[in-house]
Amino acid sequence: MAELERTGAWQRDFRLLWSGSAISQLGSVSATVTAPLLALSLTGSPVFAGWVTAAGTLPRILLHLPVGVLIDHSDRRRVLIVTMTARLVLAASVVAAMLTTELTVFLLPAIAVLQGVCLVVCGTAETTLIPRLVPGERLPGAMARNEGRVHGAGLLGRPLGGLLYDLHHALPFLMETLTSCLSVVAFAKMRKEPAEPAGRRQALRMAGRAQELRAGLRFLGEDRLLLSVLVVCALANFCFQTLGLVLVMVAHQQQLSMFVIGCLIAASGFGGVVGAFTAPRLLRRQKDQRKMIVQSVWSWMALSLVLALMEPGTLFYAVFALPLVWGGIGFTGAHLNVALALYQAERVPQHLYGRVTGAGRFLSGSAVPLGALASGYVIAELGTQDAVILVAVVVAALAVAITIMAPRPVERCTRVRAALAWVARGGRG
Repeated sequence: MAELERTGAWQRDFRLLWSGSAISQLGSVSATVTAPLLALSLTGSPVFAGWVTAAGTLPRILLHLPVGVLIDHSDRRRVLIVTMTARLVLAASVVAAMLTTELTVFLLPAIAVLQGVCLVVCGTAETTLIPRLVPGERLPGAMARNEGRVHGAGLLGRPLGGLLYDLHHALPFLMETLTSCLSVVAFAKMRKEPAEPAGRRQALRMAGRAQELRAGLRFLGEDRLLLSVLVVCALANFCFQTLGLVLVMVAHQQQLSMFVIGCLIAASGFGGVVGAFTAPRLLRRQKDQRKMIVQSVWSWMALSLVLALMEPGTLFYAVFALPLVWGGIGFTGAHLNVALALYQAERVPQHLYGRVTGAGRFLSGSAVPLGALASGYVIAELGTQDAVILVAVVVAALAVAITIMAPRPVERCTRVRAALAWVARGGRG
């Protein structure tokens, strides 16, 4: 790492990783957001459109844990190149099928599943590669740029995908083909990842896959702060899907155009971009990731409470209050994500990083689709206002819980040292 820092090679590699990931995610979001529309145009069935959407999200629920084990055993750069090439082929196959009128109802969900698998593998490899490239003192800025990339791609990709789809149904998938190609070129230009010590590589190969997975989960269980934050964030993400649906419903009741509704939904992405770029400055001032994480959850509670105290049936609520809160949730969430990513990069051993990252993404990846499914039932049963109040109450309980459960820095260090000692003993004792 010291040699890389002196030569500046890590900066070049990080720029290639960031730019390749950013452009591929832009293409992916543009194509993903239009996939349900394409399904509707094929069959006219909203049920089929829902199945296509579910097919893309299913791998996020099922595969993050085993993918974490895979990444810990693999050359991450090579994984990125292979999976991005697979995404290129999948997107190109959709374009070819559409241009030759061979796109069938069976092909679209199958492509969605395979693309979802590639996204899970790529996302885990990208995140776990950053601490291997970037020196420790530069990690806050690198993690913030990575978080900004995620929100920026969502902010730009959704309207861009809709615009391209209106011009021609195949254009979003053609764009994904081109962006995947550019990403492969960027990743191929990165320096090869340093080889892992032979002894450790051999030990990893000899261990059973289930035991390796347990090692990552055991480490996660030993770190009380990390486990508490991941669970709290998953539950909060589950609840916030209700607020997103409330925003769409209230805006629709006010007879706002689809373009305006899209802009209101994008408030979360805009807040996330701004939050990602302000987070490093706050972290440098505060120097305590635990405090920023706890403050972020309390900020979520305050935003939810403000919304719960307002009258939902007004135009002001639809075009100002809801988007402001939605953007504030994205802004605060970006701070929390950067602090959490930095904490993981500093505390989790490199050979366990993929498994711990996979476990965290399993929790968050499961919460979003399940929360989206539950939100409709919650609103139908309670009504808009009571549903928002319920979200505020749950988030308030989560804020209290994270304050109580998150250990102080001294206790945290003791637990991390104990976990590292357990890993060093090979998981015995």
